Amino acid sequence: MTWQFYTAVSVVALSISIILQRILIHRDKINPFAYAVVFQAMVAIVISAFLIFQGFMLPNIKELWIPAVASMLLYGIGHVVYAKTLQKVEASVFSVLFASQAVWIMLLGVFWFNESLTALQIIGSALIFASILVLVKRQSLRSLDRGLILGLLTGLLFGLAITCWSYVGRHTDTLSWAALSFVGTSLSALLFYPKATRHMAPLFRGAILSRMMLLSVFYAIGCVAMLYAYKLGTFTVVSPLRQTGIILTVLLALALLRTERKQVGRKLAAAAICSLGVVLIVAN
Repeated sequence: MTWQFYTAVSVVALSISIILQRILIHRDKINPFAYAVVFQAMVAIVISAFLIFQGFMLPNIKELWIPAVASMLLYGIGHVVYAKTLQKVEASVFSVLFASQAVWIMLLGVFWFNESLTALQIIGSALIFASILVLVKRQSLRSLDRGLILGLLTGLLFGLAITCWSYVGRHTDTLSWAALSFVGTSLSALLFYPKATRHMAPLFRGAILSRMMLLSVFYAIGCVAMLYAYKLGTFTVVSPLRQTGIILTVLLALALLRTERKQVGRKLAAAAICSLGVVLIVAN
């Protein structure tokens, strides 16, 4: 398989995942902390099923323990904030806020790795935040304020986590690392909020359990495909292509979620502006 194939699979699977998560967290009113712990553990189980045929192996992991542990901790708290954000904002809005991770990844490269900052990257950053301002206008600042902050914080946490996670995935067995990382993320989310165990029971019942299982499959496919795409391709090419998921998520949300069919023009404009901004940042 090529990196182009893995990128396409990642975009589609993760866009569908956001829609499923919005349904679970917002409509089914599940506890976001319990959801983060259980969901990550279920994804680990799905990925581990494929390891039966390959075997579990993690060469060079001792040299990678710092970014490995960092990615699990960042993902742990990140998925809790992720779930809280999807409680507050629509899936179409969330996809734009979540794309702010591209800005944080760029700044990480500038301050931690002494990379240069180009004019296109500055323009791209401005476009991403301009797209967010387009969404802020859709209602009063007071009602969107908390969702906006949580969405931007999610982008920051995932930007840091993805950097560490992808680095480890490039230097060890991809599938084994993916399984281990989701186990670690589940445990770290539980570490941040141990009381989550009190709210887990509804997640294992009826329709909610079925949706959780379906979501876990799509998310596992999307994340593993993302790791392989970064392993086989270059970051500057794969990253902008992955951001086409912004528009896809908005279109899916408008098509499948009736409650999101308002301010359609503004959402599509924000998604398009955001996508262009991300492409400018990572296409240098």
